[in-house]
Amino acid sequence: MLLLSGCEAMRADFERLTSPTPSASASARKPTPAVKPAAARVAPKPAAAPAAAAASPAAAAADVPPPVLTGYRESQLRAMLGPPTSEESHPPGKQWRYRNGKCTLDIQLYPDVETKQYGTLAYKVKSDDDTDEGRRFCLAQLQSRIQAGR
Repeated sequence: MLLLSGCEAMRADFERLTSPTPSASASARKPTPAVKPAAARVAPKPAAAPAAAAASPAAAAADVPPPVLTGYRESQLRAMLGPPTSEESHPPGKQWRYRNGKCTLDIQLYPDVETKQYGTLAYKVKSDDDTDEGRRFCLAQLQSRIQAGR
């Protein structure tokens, strides 16, 4: 008899799991409130992160979104950044390089098929020391240059 009651319980569990509509007992179950305190424990961490970021200038530069340079025409880039340090032709496109101290900005320009005017397709900001901190510094330097209009 005990063995048969175990089969009944197993069958009820199987039917509950495979039925398209939830059973009354399954819908009566609610998530345990233990989830809410876990979310409450996570909330103080973001509040502490901005304080730590403000303490370090390099970390503060990480919060600045990188500038968007794609889609600009040659004339717009020259007005914004000045003349490039070097220009290389790589048909059908070309590459402009801007150097400033330990920072390099490489811009890939390609002609628009309709207007034949060159525009920015991609760019890369690099630091001579090849570190994340150096790259953040270079991005901040580029952002300052753009905001200053050179």
